[in-house]
Amino acid sequence: MTVSKRTIGSAARRRDPVLRIAVREFARHGLHGGSTARIAAEAGIAHSYLFKLFGTKRQLFLATTDLVYRAVAERFRQAVTDRPGDPLDAMGAAYRDLLVERDDLLVVLHGFAASGDPEIGDEIRRRYATLYRETRDLAGVDDERMRSFWAYGMLLTVAAATDLPALADQEPWIPRLLS
Repeated sequence: MTVSKRTIGSAARRRDPVLRIAVREFARHGLHGGSTARIAAEAGIAHSYLFKLFGTKRQLFLATTDLVYRAVAERFRQAVTDRPGDPLDAMGAAYRDLLVERDDLLVVLHGFAASGDPEIGDEIRRRYATLYRETRDLAGVDDERMRSFWAYGMLLTVAAATDLPALADQEPWIPRLLS
């Protein structure tokens, strides 16, 4: 069977919108609770075509995590380019913007949760380590300073994922912790 360039181009164009829908689905339900039928229906494609595009549900999940990790890395690169001064401050500001878009961060957290699956875990570990290394190199800082930045980012991630700021009226320490 011969596949035309038109077919390949059409499939590539179709993947991106489907991935954004998959990010929302996996953010809400995780790998095992996420429904490929819901993703296909929302994307307006046949369920079988979803598997033609991505192979398996795990491969679709990994494609969503790849999209999210690439988006974070790109935001960091753009922030350092656009904002003079301390690169960590620039990346921190960019990350705070990402906190509003909770779906991406929830996909990252679901990736951590699914890391017990060998196929998922190997990829998640690789992507996480790559993002850490690229961010450290982009900032031009040592590992100690990077660990502090990274730890605070993880605190902010968990706070956003759990909507911790919703308790700020009852817990005065929350705004100070997150500022």
